[in-house]
Amino acid sequence: MSYNPYYLQQDSSHESFTQGQNPNQFQKSAQAPHYQMFSQQPLNQQQGFPGFADPRASMALQFGQNALNQFIGSDNLNQFQETVQKATGGTPISHYFQVSNSYVFQKLKIMLAPMLHRQWQRIPDANGTFQPPRNDINSPDMYIPLMGLVTYILAWNVEQGLHGSFDPENLYFKLSSTLAYIVLDLGILKLGLYLLVPVNSKVTTLIELSCYVGYKFVPLIFAMMLPRRPIWITILGKVYLFLAFGIFLLRSVKFNLFDDGTDNVNTVKKSVVKKCNYFLFFYGVVLQSVFMWLMG
Repeated sequence: MSYNPYYLQQDSSHESFTQGQNPNQFQKSAQAPHYQMFSQQPLNQQQGFPGFADPRASMALQFGQNALNQFIGSDNLNQFQETVQKATGGTPISHYFQVSNSYVFQKLKIMLAPMLHRQWQRIPDANGTFQPPRNDINSPDMYIPLMGLVTYILAWNVEQGLHGSFDPENLYFKLSSTLAYIVLDLGILKLGLYLLVPVNSKVTTLIELSCYVGYKFVPLIFAMMLPRRPIWITILGKVYLFLAFGIFLLRSVKFNLFDDGTDNVNTVKKSVVKKCNYFLFFYGVVLQSVFMWLMG
């Protein structure tokens, strides 16, 4: 009798192989329990569907945290996290990137024509903060400033190339000079509001002021698209864009400066409000026009 491996692999709980039984049928019955056990495995282990915990992602996150901790030290890491939390007023940075296509379109429309916008107050949240940008058109965001910075640098260098004066070093030069203007602009706004506003306003946090300062790239990009001839059209177009941005910045900060996102209304003296209005008018209309004229 020839050797048959099915006699050795057959489990005692299964029916014994008889002489009249078809070996192919026995082969299927012997492999059936193994196939059934394999089919009952979770889908996330077989196919790696998204939405389930991925051990590779956990290992990469843990490795990144350990590398950052070893590079700057645990004390410096904790201090960095505390600094970021203070700069954002306890609001995560991801809050300012929650935008939608309709929000971006409406925000650009308000910056170009702020005279048509009536409601400037932000919508408070149940947690004592404000709604994210995708739910509130008056909420500041970081998406438009970052995209505006990249677009402005590239568009400026393309314009230089069209006039035959492109140099790869201009990318670094223009980026460094633009960031220097932004830091100076942000420092003036932060210092002015710090000296004038006696209450702890969420609008005066460093991250939100950076959003408002970064919005200037929108009128700068549109100013670069204006025709150079005749010259009076270029001048009138730039004057309108700079004044429109000044009005947008003035109203965006002014109507939310003393609002802390709760139902409690802060009682501020009229003299303080008047000084803040004068400062915001000078900063938004006069100083911003000078900065954008020098940058553009």
